Amino acid sequence: MTAINPQFHGFRPFLRKELLEWWKGRTAIVTLAAVSALGIIGTLATRIDELAGGTPESGMLEPTANVLGAQFNTWILFAGIFASIGILTQERTTGTLAWTLSKPVSRSSLLLAKWTAALIMLGLFGVVLPLTVSVAVATWSYGSLPDLVVVARYGLVLLALPAFFVALNLAVATRINSQAAIAAIAFGVMAVPYFAGAFLPALVEFWPTSIAEMAAPFAIESMVHLPTVASWAVAIVSLGVVGLVVINREDM
Repeated sequence: MTAINPQFHGFRPFLRKELLEWWKGRTAIVTLAAVSALGIIGTLATRIDELAGGTPESGMLEPTANVLGAQFNTWILFAGIFASIGILTQERTTGTLAWTLSKPVSRSSLLLAKWTAALIMLGLFGVVLPLTVSVAVATWSYGSLPDLVVVARYGLVLLALPAFFVALNLAVATRINSQAAIAAIAFGVMAVPYFAGAFLPALVEFWPTSIAEMAAPFAIESMVHLPTVASWAVAIVSLGVVGLVVINREDM
């Protein structure tokens, strides 16, 4: 395998090491707790409003709608940013990055393994398990099981959020060591559609983070907005290339 593709030498053992680091650390558990708690509140929003004296319409008591309306796209977006701002800078600070690269691990393997491990762990602890909790809560609160196919399609699109923001934070971290600065850049990228949408709607259409707004339409009606999907894919590949170019120029 090494002889065929030496650029990714050491990928598998480094991926195992990264997954172990995620498992031993508290980031995954904190992500699960935070996203699940916010998701539960969102899922129960209709019942909370009813207890407060509101009179929800019958359609608002549908369990699938309440899972999809729990704003998981927002919570997972924030979780993806905060959980990944330090996955490269911490190793720079402690000096373990240079030590790691002195081993038989290529720099492309290092970046790809970090992105893959973060996506796996954030996908599991930030998307799959919180959605599972929300499904259980919705079943208990609204009296029937949500449409699991719809929820699964919803979760599939939500995986695109940590995939993008981990790639963004990794690319930025190859040049910037400050976690605060990395977070600021990530939130700036996230905020562009909200500030530019009024006068540059075409920009929003092609902005990669706009894929978050596609989750519910895709889950319910299988609607796919190809320009947004294409821009998301191009952005991730471009960030990977930029990150690799920058890290290859550095003398560790």
